[in-house]
Amino acid sequence: MLDHLESVLANEVVTMKRGQFIIEVKPQGVSKGIVADKVFTSIANDERKANFVLCIGDDRLDEEMFEIIENVMSRGLFHPNAAVFACTVGQKPSKAKYYLDDAAEVINMLEAFAEISDPCPSPDEKPENSL
Repeated sequence: MLDHLESVLANEVVTMKRGQFIIEVKPQGVSKGIVADKVFTSIANDERKANFVLCIGDDRLDEEMFEIIENVMSRGLFHPNAAVFACTVGQKPSKAKYYLDDAAEVINMLEAFAEISDPCPSPDEKPENSL
């Protein structure tokens, strides 16, 4: 597949990388890490800072993104009390601070977040027991 993509996209300004069970094709000069850095820098430039960050990846291609998360933290672009979770899936050497065993554990964690999240009711909504 990689050989075919290389021949089909030979005249395009893209880069291709082989990961674990994936082939990543993207415009040259673009990466998950660069995008993450731009998003957090843009938010900070608007005088806002992220107070919760969850970054999950399962491949070596995600390592740059984990490195950028650490860099953004050291530059003070997150809220001082931000909860930051960079997680790799599968126990392996990684720049991510945390790891989850497998996709099922990722789903369990996301479901747990959904259960404990308490969305703010809109002004039009009344609590169930109100008149």
